[in-house]
Amino acid sequence: MYPSSKPGKDWDKLEAEVKKQEKDEELDGDAAMNNFFSDIYQSADEDMRRAMNKSFAESNGTVLSTNWKEVGTKKVESTPPDGMELKKWEY
Repeated sequence: MYPSSKPGKDWDKLEAEVKKQEKDEELDGDAAMNNFFSDIYQSADEDMRRAMNKSFAESNGTVLSTNWKEVGTKKVESTPPDGMELKKWEY
């Protein structure tokens, strides 16, 4: 530390406080759902991440699977929610 330097902040303590606040924060709606799927993805192994990416992309966002053994061997079909119909995007 240089003699002219001012005492700095304790960045480790600040980081711990921010992480605690994020963990304790009550989310609802889309924010809660995004946080839930983000937590699943972050704690997943490589096969689970691969399954999630492949199933979501191939199904146009209608399926999210974490089972690579099931998803890795075939194409994932789009399954729209009840009462909805699937429409293909044309480029």
